[in-house]
Amino acid sequence: MTKPGYAHDEIIDIASADGLCAIHVSKYMMNREIGFGRRLLQILEEEQLSFEYVPSGLDNLSVILDSRSFTAQKERSVMGRIETELCTDDVVIEHGLSLISIDGKNTSHSADLVATACTALADAGVNIEMINQGSSQTGIVFGVKETDRKRAVQALARALNGKDGTN
Repeated sequence: MTKPGYAHDEIIDIASADGLCAIHVSKYMMNREIGFGRRLLQILEEEQLSFEYVPSGLDNLSVILDSRSFTAQKERSVMGRIETELCTDDVVIEHGLSLISIDGKNTSHSADLVATACTALADAGVNIEMINQGSSQTGIVFGVKETDRKRAVQALARALNGKDGTN
């Protein structure tokens, strides 16, 4: 059975990762401030932190990190530096996140793929904390609470390729 708008063979993989946290940074007109993103990532580099993923909007940017490297001491230092050095409007750190990636061919041309995925997550009672399409347009990434990861992966696997996502 082929879903409307995409074929089963277009979905290559549904992958997930636990143990993540996000630094959500907001600043009005951030997109017009030359070097803002570089300076934010430089702070993380100087604090010896690497990032997993960086979704952004016009006035906000999130940096997803591995929680194991982000100790309470590092968190205080990074928060203070971001607020002071970048003069942000708001900085929030969110713990206990998982990323779920749907990778495949032509995901940007599948009109109902995101709708199907979002509906599957909603039907499973999973709140979407973040959604982003990668720049390569071959994948869509959802951020969900770690406690919802398994249920989310199973719901997506059922909805997108008829499998239960448990293997």
